[in-house]
Amino acid sequence: MTQRIRLWKVAESAVPEEVPNSEVRLEKRLEDWLERDISMLDPNLLVVGRQVGTPYGGRIDLLCIDQEGYLVVVELKGGRTPRDVAAQTLDYASWVKDLNADDVAKLATEYDKIEGSLEDACVEKFGERPDDLCERHRSIIVAEAIDDSTERIVRYLSELGVPINIARMHAFRDSSGQEMLAQVFLVEPEVARDRAHSSSKSRYLSPRKMQALADANNIGPLYRRLKENVTEVFKAYGNQGTTMVYRWKSQDNRRSAVLMVEANTAENESGGMLFVIHATRCCKYLRISIAELRAMLPANVHEHEDVRGWGRSSQEEKESADGLKGSFRTLDEVDKFVAGLREAKQRLDGLS
Repeated sequence: MTQRIRLWKVAESAVPEEVPNSEVRLEKRLEDWLERDISMLDPNLLVVGRQVGTPYGGRIDLLCIDQEGYLVVVELKGGRTPRDVAAQTLDYASWVKDLNADDVAKLATEYDKIEGSLEDACVEKFGERPDDLCERHRSIIVAEAIDDSTERIVRYLSELGVPINIARMHAFRDSSGQEMLAQVFLVEPEVARDRAHSSSKSRYLSPRKMQALADANNIGPLYRRLKENVTEVFKAYGNQGTTMVYRWKSQDNRRSAVLMVEANTAENESGGMLFVIHATRCCKYLRISIAELRAMLPANVHEHEDVRGWGRSSQEEKESADGLKGSFRTLDEVDKFVAGLREAKQRLDGLS
């Protein structure tokens, strides 16, 4: 049920005086106010873009980053029906979830309120760069009024772990004409964030935890060296359990898994860092041969047909894709692989 907010002002007589709701519409001014001072919504937010265009034709009112590195979509009701704005916000979130730090850094450079780099802005706002930058996302709908049906839908989604919330803003005006604002969240922000976090624990480890796992398994330097350098070629990455997945990002923003690296060596008798590479995709994207790819990899590499079951596989890939599996045991092996990928990517860029 929609909450009713009441506000009192304690006058000099010490007698509380109720301040009535203002009839002045907020929505036309809220976006300006929030851009100037996003702490009205959350003191731990940094605005990195306004009216951010998406490939789907819409524009995100405000795109932010929070202190934990979450991307935060802030969408104002703006005259739309509550259900429409909720659906639009989920649509934007479906795009935002695939953005990585490089994508957001580019958006930030195009935003005139960010001076310098995204990293510098984060350090200035939070005192440090978030460790898990852009690895997760959440959404906040801001409105003066939300109907009961939409509240039930958003509360239900939140309980399922979907990172969405509603912030209702209320305007008040006292007898002197002084305007005041009040804010209330549908779901307490900490609760909403914890729900979203806990819902994905079984399939998600933060970058910090992935590195800690690799360190604990005595492959920390190998894992770190690969991650720091291979993203020059494979722009998108994420993890499935204890496996880091590196993806090729095409010009139409599609992402396809190319390389999987295991941070846990519990089942690895070689003592190195296990990897599987989708050779068919890698060779296709970089325009290299299987022989050239093999030459970049350690001598222990062998054929691995399980890549035919990877997600988003075409029918041809399901039937005949080639994969290679092996393990990196030294930093030199990692460096050789990265150097080969970088050289192939440079050749490819020279052809375009």
